[in-house]
Amino acid sequence: MTAEPRSELDGRECTASVNGTGVRVEEVGSGEQTVVFSPNPFTNRASFDAPVAALSGDYRCLSYDHRGQGDSGFGASQPSPDRLGTEGLYEDAVALLEQLGVDSCHWVGSSIGGMVGVRVAARHPELVRSLVLLGFSTRRQDMGQVNFVAGGFGGLVTGSLMRGMFGKTFMSDPARAEERELWRQWFATLLVPKAAPMHRAVLGHPGTPPELLAQVEAPTLIIVGEDERPPLLDDCAQAQRDIPDARLVTIPGAGHVILIEQPDAGTAAITEFIRGVDAA
Repeated sequence: MTAEPRSELDGRECTASVNGTGVRVEEVGSGEQTVVFSPNPFTNRASFDAPVAALSGDYRCLSYDHRGQGDSGFGASQPSPDRLGTEGLYEDAVALLEQLGVDSCHWVGSSIGGMVGVRVAARHPELVRSLVLLGFSTRRQDMGQVNFVAGGFGGLVTGSLMRGMFGKTFMSDPARAEERELWRQWFATLLVPKAAPMHRAVLGHPGTPPELLAQVEAPTLIIVGEDERPPLLDDCAQAQRDIPDARLVTIPGAGHVILIEQPDAGTAAITEFIRGVDAA
């Protein structure tokens, strides 16, 4: 989701049958290498439009919605927390890559999409050529807060969620007031009862232990917003130390959703890194 109309991307969309549900995938561009984009649970695949546009001239770009998100289905009328949680989304991702014929890719993951990518890279190193983590977190979430957010308390929660997603620069810029209002409406729509199971399971992820990060062999770029919440700033710094071949880039004027707050700077960091890996 973007707050402004989406740019015209020459994309092809399909619904892939993955572990009993339909996962919506958008494919743009072509090339010898593939880039897979895995989104934040509170946005969707459209949040990657800027880097997709920048890379699709030379790369096959695949962006998808997680199970229970965007245009993807739940797969069951009463989906299990295990299937909707981090491990379930990881299993979906591996199955999706197989179905789409991807035997190696650059993985770009935002928030939970990064946690999924770490698991793919650590357990299937042959599948991940490089790894980009945006707004990454390693810690287990506080379940009291998770249940409150996922419970759908309308405007009361929306303000808190806005402050958690966006940094102070975006939240205080008068020129972006209309954009902020569009996002408030978007988050309020997400917090309806039918979306609660997915958000509760995803936000209640068990964390990403250092021993798993240490198994990542792929060169890794961690991108963090300068306005990110302090615990996640610490998480990103720790992840850089735990992943053997990792570098950390800080984006001024961004919080948790970097590609929405600072799309040009975030896209430049992603494209420079991926092209650099392939040029090496």
